[in-house]
Amino acid sequence: MTYDIEENQEELVSEISPDTPLPKDLIEHLESRKQHRKDVINTTDKLTRFFVTWSLNSTGLFIAKYLLITGGGVNLWLAITLSFSICSVGSLAGLTGLRVNYNSDGLEVDNMQNLLKTAGGLLFAGVTTLLAVKDYQYFENLTKETVSQISQDIQTIEKQNPQSDPWLSIAVALALFIGSIAIIFRGRE
Repeated sequence: MTYDIEENQEELVSEISPDTPLPKDLIEHLESRKQHRKDVINTTDKLTRFFVTWSLNSTGLFIAKYLLITGGGVNLWLAITLSFSICSVGSLAGLTGLRVNYNSDGLEVDNMQNLLKTAGGLLFAGVTTLLAVKDYQYFENLTKETVSQISQDIQTIEKQNPQSDPWLSIAVALALFIGSIAIIFRGRE
């Protein structure tokens, strides 16, 4: 089957009819939906950046504390380096949009806000690393004080009661040890 179309009919078929205007309330509704969608995307982006940054910082802090607890001062610089490196990953990713050009007018920098976010992220990474090191130093000092206190108490008891020598000194040392563990788990106040 063949359709025969006359030439004037063909022109009518190919013409585009103008769009009918949308009702005003529908236009307002579409604009509000578009704005709502932009708000949802912005909020999701902010939440994603927050949780990624938080997880990187907490991972860096955990690794630093783990290395310092297991290896002590031997791992100090390794812990500092790893913690700072992991914590700063999120902020260094913001430098991807930074563009610096030099032309006849001088230096031209685009996306300077990314540089400021990166500087803030690096500062936060430094603070996180410093907190891990300060916690280690606090617990190291607490341990040294506990050891010296136990040693002094044992010597005092041995001088006062030489006949009760091993058992009483062991009981006092055990009581001091349990007390120091309770202080550590209770945390700083």
